[in-house]
Amino acid sequence: MHRPLVTGAVVPGTKKVLLLLTLSTLLLSCLPCAVADPSSPPFSDSPQQRPKPLLHQQLPKHQTHPPLKQPIFTAQENEHNPQQSTGMEQILDPNTYDGAKAHSPDPTYNTHSSKTPQSTFDNPPQPDTIDPDIRAMARNMTLRELAGQMTQIQIGLLIGKDGELDMSKVEYWVGEWGVGSFLDTPTNHGGKYIAYSAQRFSKIVDAIQRVALSKGRKIPMIYGLDSVHGANYVDGAALFPQQIGVAATFNTSIAYESGRITAKDTRAAGIPWVFAPILDIAVHKLWPRVYETFGEDPHLAAEMGSAIIKGLQGNYKADRTRVAACMKHFIGYSASRNGQDKASAWIPDNYLMDYFVPSFQAAVDAGVATAMETYIDVNGQPVVGSHFYLTELLRNRIGFKGMLVTDWQELDRLYTEHKTVASLKLAAEQSLHETTVDMLMVPESEWFTKEAVNLVKEEKVTRNRLVESVERVLQLKKDVGLFEQPFSDPKLLSLVGSQQDVNAAKDAARESITVLKNEDNILPLKGPRANKIVVTGPAANSIRALSGGWSIKWQGAEKDEWYQGRGKTILDGLQQEFGKQAVSYVPSVDFDGNSIEKEKGAYLEQVDDADTVILCLGEKPYAEIVGNIDNLDLAWGQLEVILNVSEKVKGTKTKIILVLVEGRPRGLQHWHERVHGIVMAYLPGPWGGVPVAEVLSGRVNPSGRLPMTYPSSAADMATNYFRSGIDVYKPLFPFGAGLSYGSVEYGDIRLNSPKLHTSTQRPKGLSNIKDIGTVSIDQDNEDAVPVEEENVDPTVMKRREGRTEVGASIVAKVTVRNTGNVARKETVFWYITQDYRSDVMPEAFLLKGFKKVALAPGKSTEVEFRITRKALMYHGRDLSRRVEKGNFTLTLNAMRPEAKSIKFEVV
Repeated sequence: MHRPLVTGAVVPGTKKVLLLLTLSTLLLSCLPCAVADPSSPPFSDSPQQRPKPLLHQQLPKHQTHPPLKQPIFTAQENEHNPQQSTGMEQILDPNTYDGAKAHSPDPTYNTHSSKTPQSTFDNPPQPDTIDPDIRAMARNMTLRELAGQMTQIQIGLLIGKDGELDMSKVEYWVGEWGVGSFLDTPTNHGGKYIAYSAQRFSKIVDAIQRVALSKGRKIPMIYGLDSVHGANYVDGAALFPQQIGVAATFNTSIAYESGRITAKDTRAAGIPWVFAPILDIAVHKLWPRVYETFGEDPHLAAEMGSAIIKGLQGNYKADRTRVAACMKHFIGYSASRNGQDKASAWIPDNYLMDYFVPSFQAAVDAGVATAMETYIDVNGQPVVGSHFYLTELLRNRIGFKGMLVTDWQELDRLYTEHKTVASLKLAAEQSLHETTVDMLMVPESEWFTKEAVNLVKEEKVTRNRLVESVERVLQLKKDVGLFEQPFSDPKLLSLVGSQQDVNAAKDAARESITVLKNEDNILPLKGPRANKIVVTGPAANSIRALSGGWSIKWQGAEKDEWYQGRGKTILDGLQQEFGKQAVSYVPSVDFDGNSIEKEKGAYLEQVDDADTVILCLGEKPYAEIVGNIDNLDLAWGQLEVILNVSEKVKGTKTKIILVLVEGRPRGLQHWHERVHGIVMAYLPGPWGGVPVAEVLSGRVNPSGRLPMTYPSSAADMATNYFRSGIDVYKPLFPFGAGLSYGSVEYGDIRLNSPKLHTSTQRPKGLSNIKDIGTVSIDQDNEDAVPVEEENVDPTVMKRREGRTEVGASIVAKVTVRNTGNVARKETVFWYITQDYRSDVMPEAFLLKGFKKVALAPGKSTEVEFRITRKALMYHGRDLSRRVEKGNFTLTLNAMRPEAKSIKFEVV
């Protein structure tokens, strides 16, 4: 989601209104006989008497929440902007355990690797059914209740001047407006604490929930949180590498496990819904959200996204340690024309279908419960008001049936930025009339609730439109168990930050780190190369840099102390691996390239007689629009460190290793030629310093591969490996680049058949989209035969469904052998290219499969890949989905030294 840097949040009411409310409350408290029945309707817009709640007449005794031992909430008048600084210094949460003493393994807590295989959830539950009791509840709600359930408000509007939860504000938003959802961490909005432990967070969520269950129909509210690389807003939770690092592992089991742990820790905070994963395709490397994605490849993003969703959700309708996931941002957000956040995207429709839709389609197939639309415009049409993108494409073509939420304050932008409507009321009308948006992340005003009611009364929007959305909102609440048990589970608190989780986070970082250059096999550092190591650079001694944005706070931690010992810098890791006597640190420059030396040139004196100099360069934490830059190159002051050190050690035996800690591939100009080794660490998380050191020492054999193109210049910023063959592709490092220690040998590719036969099928089209052609909405069957676009009787095709014919697929096999003397993990890539295509130029390469295998020294394994219809289909200029007969090339490990290829034919 997006947050403004400075906002003018609407503070509910004026002093006069608040005074009247306060007096009313006092009068009611003095007159018990006058207190309204909590089941009576608080709103006056419905002539019907409210029926008793279907799912919550009263809470059973076992569901009551224990009273708080210490009062942490206050009810006082507050007129400050809750998203701006209160003038009160935030403090560390004393409830958080000392992370330096991580929890020991809990024998009752199973890990994915031992007891919970990913295959358990190959058939995840789908959010495709509205239960009868939910339908009945929604249909009997008043207009204002319906609009309230569709409204989401940020937690800052409930925070008082003292940084604590203000119960009068809770009463206002829940009791007066019937708000059905809240989001975000108080840390971002004037909360008292720098970060909130699961215990403290759950108290806040449960306090809001108690109010929700005491009002009107006693419908529980649902809380959402950006848990995007672990439960990054829950103090003490294990943080994983950012998504770009997880993608670099090319290991779906790691994505699954990160999702499972994220779900557990978020649920411990009383929160059953997370705004993750990001499924945007990182096509422009200047874009500040590259690190939040799974890279630039559609297939990689689809596979990783599907895996992490299964980890987050599991059987979320029954398992209360799981959460509802939210795929975002639908759609095209990452294709910024100028690389800036929030910029417009221009995407040809056939490219949209082939490169941007697959990750979202995979998420829907994996049963993702919710989706978030993007706050940009695509081809000039704001997505939040687009019938095509949110109804025809998302609902009808992709088949998403879950709950759809807007991005932060996006509805306002139809009026304030996109300029497609002349008022906020018209913005609500456009979105409600044209799309199937179910919940509005308003998130700082009552305006939508008011206008939605008015629009129905004025017959500009039907009541049934609101009912349909609220049905999906309420079904989500039921699916995650809020009608069954609306409060947090204290049993989960002891599992937050467990040693198993920390180990899993470290393992993810170990498999993500990518060695891009290893001149003369300088790595791993052994013998005389490790006697005296000098470390410098802004990322060398910084936990916050390893974690990046969305860590503790939206813009990342401001100080390492905020992690309270839960993490290791690269310097810590190196001293742990090589010994403190062998490793010394000297400051040089900050992330902006400014000198931080005590004496000019001091760091150069330190490298004079070093065996190895390790330069840790990169980016400081940022998120979203704050990360906008105009130049992809690293700050000159950082690049100058490479120049100065290389000049200083010229003619000596000193070697230079460059470690990059960055969320996007920052430009190195030609200075990469001055170093002997380059290691891409991405943003490995607070524990990432240890894995980086283990790769440099050789304790870990690096197996990470680049999930994106690393540009050589500004001209490459928007060029991706799957470009058409005529586009120049000369990056510094291509997609899939990465070195391991030792050697590996690939045998020849073997096919069980050189030909793949076609049958015919006419794709169905999107309704009422006459100007852009047709798009197939059939679900691809991996074993089905390839098809070409021809007319055929649909009854014939129905009989063919699920049938495999001779020549329906080709099986490719290759033998991979570890010829080195160290164990390794090897990723095998399969790319398919059509040699010639009549209407749309074929890609130079397009990844269609990958598999990571573990190989002991001297051992070999056979890797198999099946070529099916799905792997060959593309969208033509008229948006029909088809396979064209002709010759194809299957390439193994394209753009890598060991690349091999073989031809096959579709006939």
